[in-house]
Amino acid sequence: MQTAAAASTSWQRAATHIWAGLRTTRSVVPYLGIGLLFPTGASTFSSLPHTAQEAYRLYARLLARPGFAQLLAAVEREDWLTLPWFLAAIPGDLLRIQHKAAAGRVKLPVSPAPEDGFPYPGYYLNDFHNQKNGHFSHQAAWTYERQISVLFLGTQRLMRQAIIDHLPVGQDLRVLDVACGTGAWIPQARRQGRLHPITAIDLSPAYLAYARNMQRLGLRKDTTFLQMNAEALDPAFGGQFDVVTSIWLLHELPVAATERAVAEMARALKPGGKLLLLDAVQRQDLLHLPEDRLAESDRIQRFFAKRFNEPYFLAYQKLDVEALLRRHGLVLETSELWFRSKLWVAKKAIV
Repeated sequence: MQTAAAASTSWQRAATHIWAGLRTTRSVVPYLGIGLLFPTGASTFSSLPHTAQEAYRLYARLLARPGFAQLLAAVEREDWLTLPWFLAAIPGDLLRIQHKAAAGRVKLPVSPAPEDGFPYPGYYLNDFHNQKNGHFSHQAAWTYERQISVLFLGTQRLMRQAIIDHLPVGQDLRVLDVACGTGAWIPQARRQGRLHPITAIDLSPAYLAYARNMQRLGLRKDTTFLQMNAEALDPAFGGQFDVVTSIWLLHELPVAATERAVAEMARALKPGGKLLLLDAVQRQDLLHLPEDRLAESDRIQRFFAKRFNEPYFLAYQKLDVEALLRRHGLVLETSELWFRSKLWVAKKAIV
C-alpha cells in the first residue's frame, strides 16, 4: 500500500513539473515577440533563460496545490472572450509603438479628451502601457489581460494569488479593492471560497465597463464597481473596511500621488484591518543577483519605463514602501516575492 501511495505521489509531482514546463514553454513564443518588436532595446533574449526558469518555479509551486490547475483553467476561460479583441488590436498597436519609437516619443495624449466631467489627474491623460488612449480605451480594457500575460509569461494570475492567499475564506469581511482595473482577480478568489462583498474602485470608465460586463456574465459576483480616484476616496469610507487590497498601482503614480493613495487606503481601514499591497519587485529585492544579472535587470527596467510608457516606474524602484506604510499608521507584518511582483501585508494600528 505504501509503495502504491509513493508511486502515486511521485506521479503527481512529475505531472506537476510537466504541466509547469508546458505552461512556461507555451508563454515563451509571445514573450520573444517583445524582443523582435524592440531589437535595439534591452535584451529580452539574453534574460529569457533566467526569466523562464523563475516563471517555471512559480508555476510548479502553485500547480502542486490540489485543484489549482483546474482553477486556473476555469478562470482563463475569460481570456477566450477577449481573444478576438486582442488579435484585432495587434496591428494598430504595433504601428503606434513603432511610430512613437521612430519619433522619439515616450507618450501620446488621450485623444479626444474625456468629456464625462470626472476630475481626472493630469498625469493620467496619456497612453499608459502603450495602449491606445491608455485607460480610456475600451480596446485597452479588453486586451489588458492578454497583454500582461505576454509580459509576465502567463503568470499574472499566479502573482495575484499572493493577495488571495492572505484573504481569509468566508463572506463576512468588508473588502475594498483600490485601482481594480478589470477586476480579474475576483473570480479567482470566489472559486477559492473568498466570498466577502467587495467594493472595487478605479479611475478608468473603460476598465469599469469591462468589469461590469463580466459581472453580467456572472464573473464578478458580489462586487460593487465605482469610479473613484485612489487619492481621494469617498469620505464615507473612513474606517469601514476590514481589508484593503491594491494590485500594481503604486508604480503607476507620481510620488506625491502615491503618498495620498496610501494615506487614503489607511483611512479606509478599520483599526486592526489589513492592507494587502501587491506591486512590482524593486531593485533592492534583486541585490543578491550576480553583478551582470543586476546590470541586465537595470537595463530592462529603464527600457520598460521608457518604451512601455511607465513614467513613474523608476521612481517607484527607489520607494521605501515600509516607511510609506509606517507614516500612515500601518505596521508591516510580512513581505513576499512572487516572480515579478512583491506583496506587502500591513496592519492598521489599534489606537
